[in-house]
Amino acid sequence: MADCILRAESVPGQVLYSTLRKIINQIFSLERFDNEKLAKYLRCLLKTMLASEPEYPLMIMEDICRLVKQCADSQRPIPPQEVEWFTTTAFNHGIDLYGVNEDELSKKWIAHALTLAHYHQDGGDLESELQRRQISLKWDS
Repeated sequence: MADCILRAESVPGQVLYSTLRKIINQIFSLERFDNEKLAKYLRCLLKTMLASEPEYPLMIMEDICRLVKQCADSQRPIPPQEVEWFTTTAFNHGIDLYGVNEDELSKKWIAHALTLAHYHQDGGDLESELQRRQISLKWDS
């Protein structure tokens, strides 16, 4: 079903988001898969929704941040490579929005990137680098 909706043309963002979200939730409840697999499904969902209306990918990123925080101190944290991918994707999307003067959205995405970088297991290197880069941004608002 997911393949069909992904191949369809002109699917409204709300329909795409809610359908894919329901599929992921159903698979999760039926299979009880681990956090690594859940992160991969969320990665796919985020990649699919990044080009849609801004509220849908932002909702996904908020869910991802919540998940990474919840799992950080657990027996099964989100794998570091997934956290790094989410972090860099959020930061780069924030920079893309900055480049087209979408300052408020840009700030939200970069804030999510910094939150995720905090939970990346690299001794703080990624978080420090993103903070350094954020300082150089000059928002209008």
